[in-house]
Amino acid sequence: MAGFAWMQSFLERHPELSVRQAEGLSLSRARGMNRDDVRQFFNLLNQVVTEYNLLEKPSHIFNMDETGVQLINKPGKVITTKGTKDVHVLTSKERGENVSVVACCSADGRFIPPESTKKAEFSDGLPAGSKVYMNKKPSFINSDLFLLWLKEHFIPNKPNGKCLLVLDGHTAHSTDIDMLQVADDNDIIILCLPSHCTQALQPLDRSFFRPFKTYFNQEAQLWMKNHGNRNLTRYQAGDVIGKAWIRAACIANAINGFKACGIYPLDPNAIPDHFLAFSI
Repeated sequence: MAGFAWMQSFLERHPELSVRQAEGLSLSRARGMNRDDVRQFFNLLNQVVTEYNLLEKPSHIFNMDETGVQLINKPGKVITTKGTKDVHVLTSKERGENVSVVACCSADGRFIPPESTKKAEFSDGLPAGSKVYMNKKPSFINSDLFLLWLKEHFIPNKPNGKCLLVLDGHTAHSTDIDMLQVADDNDIIILCLPSHCTQALQPLDRSFFRPFKTYFNQEAQLWMKNHGNRNLTRYQAGDVIGKAWIRAACIANAINGFKACGIYPLDPNAIPDHFLAFSI
């Protein structure tokens, strides 16, 4: 059986290869991501941006999504002596409270301040203009909170005129009659992504959420170090989230996300084949 030495020698002989950490892809996502769905999405996107004269208006094209962070920092990699069996880094707890963070950015690189679905104490330390809402259940945003976000957060920050808001197909985003009416009354065009395709077609997934979570873990660990290894609680979460947000919410991350997805500039061929390579 081939061992470590053989593998090391093999990689030296083939410098074009590298060892990478694989990311999990659910069966539903693997089956759902196909070229026909992507083609239909881009056909619809092309119709919308052409009809409403948005082809050259990146400031009027937005993506909104949410992600969850736990109030427990995930340890990163450390350098240690070879042969060490146990390597530990302090975390705030073994299990942490979950916070849902709603992000929204435009294709020209502008981020709207975040929304958090937790108690008002979380607002301390968040970027100016952030909103904090209570969700009775420890879950992601529901239709009521999404409508509240749309009315109190997105609409006051959107530019004048027609705007395109790209979302995943979650029922909270796409089936509420009141939400659709509010969007129509305020010149907002809602375009939902195909099911199980957000890993390829959602700008925030492609370029923002990963660095945001990385920075959150770094800031949480730094906060603990500077506060005598105290647990990170809801009362300090806003400060940690705010610092991570400021580091991740840069113009380049927003622009690169839209470009990688082919949403702006419009490019139906932007999605690499490896996103569509599963045949199950």
